[in-house]
Amino acid sequence: MTNPITTTTTSASKGLSLSSLIVGIVSIVASLLIPILGIAAGVVAIVLGFLGRRREAAKGMALGGIITGAVGIVIAIVTIIIVAIAVAGQLQQQ
Repeated sequence: MTNPITTTTTSASKGLSLSSLIVGIVSIVASLLIPILGIAAGVVAIVLGFLGRRREAAKGMALGGIITGAVGIVIAIVTIIIVAIAVAGQLQQQ
């Protein structure tokens, strides 16, 4: 009799890659609310992504973390620039 439930196991864990992807998504959201936090989370996501690509089999998730981290950093920088322009415009009007 064969076992109807079969499981496959991989020797490589997906922890770093998954963490990179999650932190990358958080960096995008945080970039709009608190840009400094978005930059920090983006850097963490990129570092975790590169570590995940080197050590783990889940290279797609690691690449997703790298991309979302970079997008989070770009959005944070754009947000900082927009806020700085808006503040400068308000100061000039006074």
